[in-house]
Amino acid sequence: MNWNERWGELIIEELVRHDTDCFCISPGSRSTPLTVAVAKNPRAKSAIFYDERAAAYYALGHARATGRPAVLICTSGTAAANYLPAVIEAAVEQIPLLVLTSDRPPELRDTGANQAINQTFLFGTHVRWFFDPGCPCSEFTTEALLSTIDHAVSKTLQPLSGPVHLNFPFREPFFENTETETNSKVETLPEQKVYVRNTAFSKVLPNSEIKALLKNRPESGILSIGRVPADSLDSLKKLAEELAWPVFADVTSGLRLGENCPNRITYYDQLLIKDLDSANWEIEAVWHIGFPPTSKRWLTHWGKNPAAQMVWIADHAERHDQSHNFRWRIESGIAEFCEQLVSELQLEKRADIIPLKTQKWLQASAKVEAVMEQHFPLNSEKKEIDDFALSRRLTEIIPETHGFFIGNSIPVRAVDMLGSGKGAEIPTALNRGASGIDGLIASACGYSSGLKRPVSLLIGDLSAMHDLNSFKLLAESPEPVFVVLLNNHGGGIFSFLPVAKQTDIFETFFGTPHSNDFLSVAEMFGLNYFRPDSISAFVKDYRQAVRENKSAVIEIFTERDKNPQQLEALAQKLMKCAFESS
Repeated sequence: MNWNERWGELIIEELVRHDTDCFCISPGSRSTPLTVAVAKNPRAKSAIFYDERAAAYYALGHARATGRPAVLICTSGTAAANYLPAVIEAAVEQIPLLVLTSDRPPELRDTGANQAINQTFLFGTHVRWFFDPGCPCSEFTTEALLSTIDHAVSKTLQPLSGPVHLNFPFREPFFENTETETNSKVETLPEQKVYVRNTAFSKVLPNSEIKALLKNRPESGILSIGRVPADSLDSLKKLAEELAWPVFADVTSGLRLGENCPNRITYYDQLLIKDLDSANWEIEAVWHIGFPPTSKRWLTHWGKNPAAQMVWIADHAERHDQSHNFRWRIESGIAEFCEQLVSELQLEKRADIIPLKTQKWLQASAKVEAVMEQHFPLNSEKKEIDDFALSRRLTEIIPETHGFFIGNSIPVRAVDMLGSGKGAEIPTALNRGASGIDGLIASACGYSSGLKRPVSLLIGDLSAMHDLNSFKLLAESPEPVFVVLLNNHGGGIFSFLPVAKQTDIFETFFGTPHSNDFLSVAEMFGLNYFRPDSISAFVKDYRQAVRENKSAVIEIFTERDKNPQQLEALAQKLMKCAFESS
């Protein structure tokens, strides 16, 4: 056993002892010491990918579901560069990733040697930590190597979760040139214990801060919830009930779908349409928890009509207020914050009835619901299915045993604005940090792997084209992934932009038209395929796909130029409703 083999064994064994359950590996020669170590470690769970971009997005989805760092392993050169988009998303969304890139040794750099590029700080400021220990050797001790791995894992999780990059130059030969077996280096390590134990920093607020917040709160406000850790959702529901303020739950929060969030104003985005009376209702306070919201109307409201009290609660130190109107920022563990607040609120005498202002918002949201049920009938047989009606219907029928992954562009906006609150409460995720349309299928497959449950993916046609290679992941996914594919033959979101009125250039330069469908792609990878032509047909096909318990593509053809008309028609119906301000 040479030093390359020893380091490979030590690195992978230490990661396994950190309960790493996802090693994403792409083929390559220079990464042989790491890949072989994974292959030979009986406790290392691996997945093999033809390309590094899909591997990175799969790892991102898996880590998003588990909250633990997934590990990426690749060879040198442009292989590592393909990780960049997912690394950026992980950085912005604070998702833990550990990137292990292999490299040529120093003597081959800047010499024109094959597959040798400058990998030092390859991902720039997008990683929480970068380190290159140099080529494996006796001078860099076993203890130093183990503490490096332990520190890297810790840095993916705290103080701010995100990606970490370790670069390992390996000299040939990658193995000892002998058939003589030698003892494994890991046999000398203490059994099943990591070398350095890192205890997480505890973010618990002084009780005086909680009391100050409650003392200064107005009678009514808005409890706004963005993306938060999954383990904080129960605590947030208790806070929503005790505080009794209207709740604006973002699609990323995990509280937007289902019926179990107290005082939720499901259609707050629609109630903020500028010409509705409700858009001008006085809001005395906004307490926002977690990542920024998706709703452009809600974000705009912060900028143009800030409440007298604006408080942002987050479990990190990053600045996320693009309105610059939040004057009180609280850094705390989300669950801990909610539990402290609930404890204090329970000491106060609370009225048995819901406050009048909360009732007013709830009643208004119910009116929007009634309009939507008329505008988007459940069993419409119309031949022309629109993106918004389809997205809304999907949120009503996803089984409670599934997860939900939402693509960017039209899908996320459709679900956030119009998604029904009467379906199941399900884990929901999307790559909303950098809002890219790349790697979404791979991310959904990784998310399914992390959740260990089936996932329904709502995605557009251009996003699916962007990630065609990941259809292989769909076919191989242990849990089925059901791809609900909105094919409007181009970039549907651009129809909402002012440039759409410039008809002489719009279609070519922005509409990105195509005439492709995904039947042959599904057949190529042995996936079930459905092509419904009505809402009721979609429901039937989706439920059949779920019963067959096999990954499937459900392709729905829509007309993107009619999307703005669909939303405008809904807005006009809402205008006729009375949303009294008193």
